[in-house]
Amino acid sequence: MNILTYIALATTLLIGTTAKAQNMGERFTSFADFQLGTVKLSNIQDQLGAAEVIETGEAGEYIASVCYNTPHGVILFFAGELDGSEHDLGGFGFAKKTERKPCGNWSATSTAPTLDIGGLRLGITLKEFTDIVDTSVRVEGDRAYAVFESKEIMTKEEISHLSKEAQAMIKKGELQNYSDVLISVIAIFSEERLVELNVWKTETL
Repeated sequence: MNILTYIALATTLLIGTTAKAQNMGERFTSFADFQLGTVKLSNIQDQLGAAEVIETGEAGEYIASVCYNTPHGVILFFAGELDGSEHDLGGFGFAKKTERKPCGNWSATSTAPTLDIGGLRLGITLKEFTDIVDTSVRVEGDRAYAVFESKEIMTKEEISHLSKEAQAMIKKGELQNYSDVLISVIAIFSEERLVELNVWKTETL
């Protein structure tokens, strides 16, 4: 089961549950000095060094990824179908080890970060995970999913990048002036301890 499948399962958590405010999920969207949705995989390669882009799946199952070995474990960066042909950074995470090969080595000129995203780190228990994310958690076998849904009002600059037709529709109130934001935090456990963590952020009109 790949990461986008995890997201599809995770979105079912939204049915019948109260969504948390966006700032709750935003805690998990920054890692290793990268913010989801603000850079491309190529920018990460430029900064951290050579690492092969691996592409898997098609359509909704498509994922492009790069990964780096560090003394603490493996750090992974992802772009999905919704992240465009230029591979905007849609997800990241870390793992004790990964079957996704090959990985590059973290840049010798940059200190490898602690594997910690919003307080989530390797070795924590499911209870610790649940306490930290502080929202409803769905458990499927050895995987746990936490989902944060919110709405983000578009800035004037963002609206200006839309087509003239879309801008006119927003002005008339015929098209929403905000994007729906979904942040999915996916934890994988082995022997009751976290061994892999992935975070994805998607924004749709």
